Amino acid sequence: MSTIDKITHKLDMISEYAGRTVAWFVLLLALLTLLVALPRYLLSNESFMQLNLFWLNWEDIRLLYSSNVNAMSDGIQFLHATIFMVGISYAMKSDDHVQIDIIYRNLSARSKAWVNILGMLLLFYPTFIFIWVMSWQYVLNSWSIFESSSRPGGLQFIFVLKTFLLIMPAMMILQGSALLLRNIQILRKQTPEAGAN
Repeated sequence: MSTIDKITHKLDMISEYAGRTVAWFVLLLALLTLLVALPRYLLSNESFMQLNLFWLNWEDIRLLYSSNVNAMSDGIQFLHATIFMVGISYAMKSDDHVQIDIIYRNLSARSKAWVNILGMLLLFYPTFIFIWVMSWQYVLNSWSIFESSSRPGGLQFIFVLKTFLLIMPAMMILQGSALLLRNIQILRKQTPEAGAN
C-alpha cells in the first residue's frame, strides 16, 4: 500500500467512524419523535383522559409533559442537525450523495477523475472553506454567551449544536481530500485502495 493509499484510507476512516456513530442517532431521533408526538395526541384527547388507564394521575403526566416538551423538541432538532452535519461526509465516502450523472456516467475512468479533480478544486473546496470561514464568528458569538434555546424549558446548550457549522465543513474537506487523492491515483494509473467498508 502506497503512502497516498494509506492517507486516503485514514481520511476515509474518519468519515466511516463518524457515520457509524451517528447512525445510532437515527434510532434515538425516532424514539424521541415518538415520545413527543404520541403524548401530545393522547394527552389532548379528552376521551382518552377519561378512561383513567392504569390508575395514573394523567393531569400530573400532562403537566410533566408540557414542562419538558420544548426540551424534547429541541432535542429532535439537535439530533436531526447532528445526523445531517456529521453524516454528510459518510454519504460522500459511500458515494450515496445526490449527483447528476447524465453525462458523467458515460465517461472513461480518466475523464471521470479529471471531472472530479476539477470539481473539487473549483467548487468543492471553495464552498466548504467559505462555510468554515463564515461560520467562525457566528459560532464564537454563540459560545461567548453559552447560547441556549429561546423557548421556555428548551435545551441549554445550543452553542454546542452551532459548533457543527465548523465540524461539518472540516469533515467534508477531509473526505474531499480522500476523493481528490483517489482520483490523482487514477490519473497516475495506479489502483487506489477501495477504503474501509
